[in-house]
Amino acid sequence: MHLMTFMEVSDPKWYERALVFAVQGVFFNAYFLGCIISPKFAHRVVGYLEEEAIHSYTEFLKELDNGNIQNVPAPPIAIDYWQLPPNSTLRDVVLAVRADEAHHGDVNHFASDIHYQGRQLKEAPAPLGYH
Repeated sequence: MHLMTFMEVSDPKWYERALVFAVQGVFFNAYFLGCIISPKFAHRVVGYLEEEAIHSYTEFLKELDNGNIQNVPAPPIAIDYWQLPPNSTLRDVVLAVRADEAHHGDVNHFASDIHYQGRQLKEAPAPLGYH
């Protein structure tokens, strides 16, 4: 959903879309192989990628706040998905996406920790209140 939202905002050219498609294909296959070889490692890597995404979105917010990036209206797809108010802006979308990334990072680190303990995820539901 993050990718689809930012594709709406940026309206990429055909070759930019092709590049995104190629990178997704490479990552999907590498992650699939990583999950087969070591789920613990694969989840940890994704947890760290999500942490880097949080940093990137924080920098994006700074650029929006400094006026270096135009704070355009949020696309309808984002408003619908994150149930944002109708007058939401790109800044509101970035805040929602950054929160998602934080959650994804926590979930992947949790999954890696469970695998590190030699357990399966189905044996260890996330504790109540876990984000």
